Parts: sequence; C-alpha cells; structure tokens
Amino acid sequence: MRRLAIVVALVLTVAIAWQQRHRVELKLRAADGGHVSDFDRFMIMVPHFLDDHADYVDDQFPTPPLTLAVFAPLARLSRPNAIFVWVLLKLPLALLSWALALSIARRSGAVLTPAAEAAVLALWWLPLVVDAQEGQTNFLALVPLLAALRLAQGQRGLSDMAAGLAVALATSMKVTPIIFLAYFALKRRWWVVTAGLLGLVLWLVVVPAMFFGWDQNLRWLDAWSRIMILPYAHRGDIVYATSQSIPSFLVRTLTATPAFVSHEGGAVIPHFMNLLELPGDAVRLLVRVVLGALGLYGLMWAGRPLASLRSRRYLVELGVVAAFMLWASERTWVHHYVSAILTWVAASALVGDATLPPRWRSGLRAALAVSAVCALGASEAGRLFGPHGVDWAKALGVFLLPSLVVAGFLVQAEAREPDVSSGQALVD
Repeated sequence: MRRLAIVVALVLTVAIAWQQRHRVELKLRAADGGHVSDFDRFMIMVPHFLDDHADYVDDQFPTPPLTLAVFAPLARLSRPNAIFVWVLLKLPLALLSWALALSIARRSGAVLTPAAEAAVLALWWLPLVVDAQEGQTNFLALVPLLAALRLAQGQRGLSDMAAGLAVALATSMKVTPIIFLAYFALKRRWWVVTAGLLGLVLWLVVVPAMFFGWDQNLRWLDAWSRIMILPYAHRGDIVYATSQSIPSFLVRTLTATPAFVSHEGGAVIPHFMNLLELPGDAVRLLVRVVLGALGLYGLMWAGRPLASLRSRRYLVELGVVAAFMLWASERTWVHHYVSAILTWVAASALVGDATLPPRWRSGLRAALAVSAVCALGASEAGRLFGPHGVDWAKALGVFLLPSLVVAGFLVQAEAREPDVSSGQALVD
C-alpha cells in the first residue's frame, strides 16, 4: 500500500508540475500578463527584491526575508521552469514530513496500522494537492517544525537545543509555529525555549543579513512585521473573511461581509452567509474572547509537566496545538492544513488504542470519517452541488469545523487517561 501510494503521489506531482508549467507559459503569452498561482507571483516579485531592493508594500509577498534566500536560485530560472522545479520538490518534502510525523508517533509508543495511515492520507491529500497547485511555502515551515518535535523526544541537552533552533527556523519561514515555543515553555523544556529564542535572532536577523546586508534585512523585516504581524496581533484586523480559521469564520457569519465573490458576465457578485450584522469592532472583540478562551482552556489542559516526551500524551498535545495554530491565524487556507498531519496522526493513533473506552474510539473514528467526507467538498467533487459548490463548502468551514470536532475528541479522550510512557504498546 505504501509503495502504491508513493507511485500515485509521484505521478500526481509530475502531472501538477507539468500542468502549472503549461499554465505559466500560456500566461506569458497573454496580453494582460499576471500570474497563475501564489508561487508564480513570488517569482515575479523576488527579482525586484533581490535586484532592485524593492520594499514590502502589501501582503502579496507574505513571508519573512529569509524566504527570499530560498527563492533566489529559483528566481534565476524562467517562470515556467521555476514552478516546475518547485512543484517537483513538494514530493520529497511531503514524504519527509510524513516520515517525521510517523516517527514522532512511534517514539510516543503508538503503532499506526495500515488502516490508520490510510485515514491520515484521506484527510491530508487535498491540502497537499492545493499546496502544490498554489506553490505555497508550507513545507518550508512544516519540515523543520516536525524535525524539532522529533528531536525534542531525545530529551537531552544537545537534542533540545537543536529542537529549539528548528522551531525558530520554522517560525522564520511562517510565523505561526512560534506557538510551539510557548508549548515547550509550558512544559518547562528550557533548553528548547532558550535555543528557540536565540534561533529567532539567528534566522530572522543574522542569516538573512549575510545574504542581503544588515540595513536591507532590517528594513525588510520592519516593513514585513508592520504589514503581516501588527495589524492582526495588535489591532485585531481581519483582512480575509474566506479562510479556514476561526476569525474568518466569525467575520463571514456575524457581519455583512461576503463569504466569497463570483464573477459572472464581467460583474462581481458577492455571496453572503451571515446570520447577524454585528459591528466590526464587536466581532474583533469576540474573536479575541473566543481564541483567548480556547487558549486558556488549552493551558489548563496541557499545563501539567510530562515525565517523558515519549508518551501518548505528548503526541495528543502536539495534535491539539497544531490544530489551534491553524484556527488562530486569520490566513489559514485549505493548503495550510498540511500542518494538521499531527492532528490526524494523533487521532488515528487513538482510534486503534485498546486502552481507551470503545465509545471514545468510535467517536474519533466517526469524526475522522466525517472530516474526510467534508474535505471532499473543497475539491472538484464540491461542484456536484452547483457551480459555486466548492466556494460554499469552503465558506461552511469544511476543514475548520471537522478539525474542531476531532481536536475536541482528542482533548476529552486524553483527559480521561493518565500519561503513558514509552515502552508500552498503545494499540493491539
């Protein structure tokens, strides 16, 4: 089954790479120009950063300056070849992420059966495909994050320091992994936290300065933080109402903000799903209250120290923290749910855990099955419900709401069981 999955993944990756390359070639011939995906837009912008020292002016290039160093070699290729290479690189990155996630689970004492692995793939495949099509940078953060979480299970000074540096690298690619530094602080893993804080300076300031110079990097870093971090973190601004996050979901259901727009006959048509028309300030406050309540409950639930990170409790906590990381960011689209692999792996491990009461295992199994079915709505299958079926499925939160249910089962199931150390089998 694994060999077959790899073959299918290889064929699909090459097909997407060739499709995207062809789309870019067609776009280059078009009179109106433009781009075909996020990555193609990056390839238009990166040379302006590198050669013209352009500044961050909006969120069209949303990642920190360090990613410019990653994209620099690709930007020297033609746009069709750059996107072809980038999509092909997705497969080894995805396979490495898969191997690291399973390794974390096994080191925690879990044994994932082939059926459990298939359940994870049933939930993971669509974010993988969308990530490849959009050419996103999720794996630049996910791979070092998973490596960090695996290294932390070594529970030694050097491995903890390496874990902290890896979490910092993931955070320097995408901001949201910083929540795992807070998690390790909660667990009193001070070597991880200390190395992580030093690593933020290394990856955000020192390393980019080696490529671009101190002044240039600091100017970019300042502009990027003012555009991408401060509006949401400080003022609570929610720019997009169409993502798979709690802030976006509350905006499109509680304010007169379109859940999505369609283009028909040259006209822009807004589509609404709001139940109320609350003021924007009220919804921003509500978002902070909801996220704050979830965060506070999470702190109380995960607050106890773990005797060992080689335990089922560690795996489950990682799955819940990864889910919260996705819920809390307003810019969580379908492709960002590649990072939910920790959530799906933890849930699939518990489904096969004979030490849990049957009703909790059955509930988790049902939640995973419903999640996989709901995810289909965000694929081409959603068009079975009409020309805007995919858009309505995303607006209804086909990744957000099921992940809330699955994480809820994880929290409740683990709250009823003591921590299990490594060496005890967790499944039959």
